[in-house]
Amino acid sequence: MIQTASGATMNSGVSYESLEMIEMMENNGPADLGVSDFFQKPTGAEAPFKAMASTNSIVYILLPLLFFIGTADFTSGAAKNTLASGVSRGKYYASKLILSCVSCALLLLAYVLFSTLAATIISGFGGTLDGAFLSEVAKVFFSQLWLCLAIACVGNFFVFLMRSAAVIGVFIALLIGPSTLIMLLTFVDKWFMKLFDYELTMGVGALAKISSMPAGDITRTLLVGAGYLIAAVFGGLALFKKAEIK
Repeated sequence: MIQTASGATMNSGVSYESLEMIEMMENNGPADLGVSDFFQKPTGAEAPFKAMASTNSIVYILLPLLFFIGTADFTSGAAKNTLASGVSRGKYYASKLILSCVSCALLLLAYVLFSTLAATIISGFGGTLDGAFLSEVAKVFFSQLWLCLAIACVGNFFVFLMRSAAVIGVFIALLIGPSTLIMLLTFVDKWFMKLFDYELTMGVGALAKISSMPAGDITRTLLVGAGYLIAAVFGGLALFKKAEIK
């Protein structure tokens, strides 16, 4: 949030913005990167879009911590006691899944709101708070939220698969690993860039500019999120129903 208000962004792994920077360097050279613009403090009207261009902050940092906390029931034995008391595995799984998704939505909302508030205090709002502005913010927010919920469901899948604190390392590796591998493969052949279309964290970054995205790209990105979400929810439930809880 503070990084957005101050004009600087910091993300782990490969971000959508880093791909744009590489493409700009290839087309125009490093002299045209606009470093001064990169560090320019955004106004309150610009801050929501700056923040949502850096949603990786939530995906890479806050969600793994949420899933680390989610394993506490298994490591402490509370999950076994809850199930022994008569709560069905399906109901227990659903409650944890809903908690993960609600927490994810609140984290994203707080991130955008506090980034906007901080930027407004520092630089002023610098725009008009009208229906058109709110519509543009909502368009980006809800499309990104859909993919963030898919990522939350994937994380929840690993919580119930591993049922240990090791889930945080595995989850971060699965977030960073695929995008990093694809990036390396693009140096071999640019064709591999197409694989980013099916990578969730890259999709979150791409949707920050949903207003300029072709309709087909938007549809594909949202459907990819739906695919991950459905596979993670039903896959996690199926595994949990057969798992031995200690």
